[in-house]
Parts: sequence; C-alpha cells; structure tokens
Amino acid sequence: MSQTEQQDSALLALKAELETEKSEREHCEAQLKATKQALIETQSELEFAGSSTESRQNQLEFLTYLATVTFSQEKLEGIIQSFLLRCANFFMSTSAYIHGGEAKSTKVPLLSDKASAGSLAENLSDIDLTQVIASIQEAENETVLMSGEQFFLKSHPLVKTYQYVVVLPLFSIKSHYHLLAIFFKDDHMLDSSKLQTLESGRNLVKIAIARKLAQIKLDKKYNELNVAYHSLEQAQRQLTQAEKMASIGQLAAGVAHEINNPIGFVMSNINSLQEYVSDLKEYFQQSNEGKLEEEDKTEVAFLLNDSGEIIDSCKSGLTRVCTIVKDLKTFSHSGQEQFIEFSVNECIESALNILASEFKYEAYEIKKQFSDVIDEVTGTKNQLEQVILNILVNAKQAMPDGGEISISTYMDDDFICISIQDFGCGMDEATQQKLFDPFFTTKPVGIGTGLGLSISFGIIEAHHGTIEVSSKVGEGSCFTIKLPSPSKQKKSNTESVA
Repeated sequence: MSQTEQQDSALLALKAELETEKSEREHCEAQLKATKQALIETQSELEFAGSSTESRQNQLEFLTYLATVTFSQEKLEGIIQSFLLRCANFFMSTSAYIHGGEAKSTKVPLLSDKASAGSLAENLSDIDLTQVIASIQEAENETVLMSGEQFFLKSHPLVKTYQYVVVLPLFSIKSHYHLLAIFFKDDHMLDSSKLQTLESGRNLVKIAIARKLAQIKLDKKYNELNVAYHSLEQAQRQLTQAEKMASIGQLAAGVAHEINNPIGFVMSNINSLQEYVSDLKEYFQQSNEGKLEEEDKTEVAFLLNDSGEIIDSCKSGLTRVCTIVKDLKTFSHSGQEQFIEFSVNECIESALNILASEFKYEAYEIKKQFSDVIDEVTGTKNQLEQVILNILVNAKQAMPDGGEISISTYMDDDFICISIQDFGCGMDEATQQKLFDPFFTTKPVGIGTGLGLSISFGIIEAHHGTIEVSSKVGEGSCFTIKLPSPSKQKKSNTESVA
C-alpha cells in the first residue's frame, strides 16, 4: 500500500474514533443534564419537606403552649391574654380581644401590637358588631372568616388595610360575646393547615375558659354557702343562748327564793351579832372598871361561842349563794369555749344546784347513782349542763304532783353514759318520733319554746355522742346520753391516721 493510502486510512480511523468520542460525550452530557435536573427536583422536594416540617413544628409548639400555659393560668384574663399573644405570633399578624353585646358598644381591653397595631387600637371600636355577632350565630358559634368590609363599618379607613378577619368566639354570657379577632392584610398567611391548628387551639382555650368559669361559679357558690353556714351557725348559737335564758327565766322565781333564804338568815345573824357586839362592849367596860361579876363572865363566854356559830352559819349561807351564782354564770355563759375534759358527775351536780328550788319545796325525790370509776368527758361543760337541765325540767313537768327522778352515770364500753329516769305521764310512739324536732312541744301555749330537746340533740351530736329516749304512756320516760370517752376519741384518731 502506498504512503498516501496509508495516510487516508489513518485519517478515516481517526475520524471514526472522533465520531465515537463525540457520541459518547453527547451521551454523558445528556446524563449529566438529567442528573442535574433530578438533583434540582430532589432539592426542591427537600426544601418543601423542610418547610412542611418547620410548619408542623410551629403548629405543634402552638398547641403545646396553649395546652400547658392556658390551663396553668389562675385568672380568666390570663387565659385570654396568652391565647391572644400566641395567635399574633403564630400568624405574624395583629390580634385583638373583643367583648360586647348586640346592643352595646364594643370594648378592646387587650391588643397584641404588630405592624399598624397603633391605628388598629385607635379605630377598632368602629366595627360592625351586629354583623359580627350575626355571622357567629349563623355559624353556630364556630370560627368565621369575614372580609374587612363585613367586619368594619363600610366607611372605616381600615377596610382598605385589612382584607380578611378571622373571628373566634370564646364564650358568651347573657348575650355578651367574648371574641378573638385576627387581622390579615391579604390571603398570604391564610394557610389551611394553620387555620385548622388555630381551630384546635380555640377548642383547647374554650375548655380552659369553661373550666375557669365553672371554678368561678363554684367559688362564688362556696362563698355564698360559707356565709349562709356562718349565719346559720350564729343563729343557732343565738337560739341556744335564747333557750338558756328562757330556762333561767322559768327558774328565776325559784332561784331568787333559793338565794333569798340564806341571805335572809345571814341578815338575821348579822343583827344578832350587832347586839352581841354591843353587849360585849358593855362587859369589857365593866371588866376594865373591875365590876364584872362571875355571872357576867358566863354570859361573855356564851356570846363569844354563839358568835362563832353565827359566823359559821353566815359563811355556809353565803357559800350556798356563791355556788348558785357560779353555777348560773357557768350555765348562762355564751362564749365559744374549747373542748376540755371535765367530770360528768360534777356537771350533773351543778345542774341540780340551779334546779334545787324546783325540787326542794315540793314532793320530788332525786335519787343519784353516780359511778366512781367513770372517765371524764371531753366537751363544753355549760352546754352539757343545759342538756341535763332541759331533761330534768321536762321530767318535773311530766310529774306535776311530784315523784321520783333517778339519775345515774356509768361506763358502757368506751362510752360515758348518763341516764335520767322519771315516772311521770310518759309518751306515745308518735310523740317520741317528733320529740327532737325544732318547735315541737306537748306543753300548753306560752309554756316552753319547743327548742329545748332539739338544741340538746344538737349539742350531744356536736360532742360526737347520742341521746335516746324510751317511754311508755303512764309509766314514765328514760333519757340516755352516751358520750365517747377521751380514750375512744384518741383511738379513733389513731386509726384514721393509720
């Protein structure tokens, strides 16, 4: 082959190789272009996914904030304020809390400041509240989207500033609506997923508000009940004291007589002492003059001896008066004493001292059988005296012609018992059923208030005890009071703590 032919053959081979390389290069470029496009699409998808994730994160933070912060607020205003501010941040817009009635002007006490919020705060009172409330009622108190023209009065300059307003009804009381409004200049932030999140947040806030309103009502009702309870407690104390005074009033004549007797003989004794002193002065004068005879000395000894007896008698009488006055003072005392431990037997004796004149001069016999090994009771002494006195007075009135009244004390397990038995007219079953009812009485009009046994029942109940009656017509009645001993009360407290 000639040299020329060899060169042509080499050129053809080179040309073919170049064509092959060109084809391969074009194929690689097409692949690179396709890969680049795929990378661009992947980046776009990643950016969208990142944006969606961020949006979901913001929505989650929005709901989490409402779920934690709103329920932790102590006041209703705090719940609304936190929701208001969070909505403004969530939509990067302006929000306002509005409340008013259909026929009343609108008030905007709270406002989250964003761009142009100043002008909004100055002009928000000029809204078409009637139209806003009508839209909410039509939507059955659900969130509504209104145009600026619907929300504001048509002549209002903010109609051109805010194109949309989202209105969220929170609650209403007697046609007075409480709303949250979020203002949008355009539809850029009106994202459907955000609006759905907003509705979920509104439901959370509504639950928090409903809970707070219920708590406010409950607190109000509790305060009313507390006032009523204290008023009732005060009335009960006054009623108890009035019944006490009524009992003392019924016994006043007898008590006066019981006091007057010792005072009478004390006065008589003092007159005798006055005469004795005069005689003794005369004898002492005679003695100084040396004129005192043996017979006079015997008289002086008698006067001195009898004076001592008179003084002892006076002391006894005055002691009796002091005892009666002390028992009356203790019984009539209206103070709220703390519970103390005291002897039931001594309490009964004090009541009998007050009633002594009622039984002393008439045909009544008091038989006492007091246990020496009885525990002391924990309570208020003058209140228990009132109970015993009421029962004793009733026992006397059940036996107008006199008779026997038996009083005994004893222990029954962990209970201190007082039994008061009379043998009077007795009561039928119907009377016994109503015996402790307020104002129930079998006595004639003008005698008794019908409160004595009712108050007695309340006193024993306040001492964690019981009072029972057994009676038969014509045979008499027996009242049994059971009070827990201090040891039983301590045991009960220990068991309750355990």
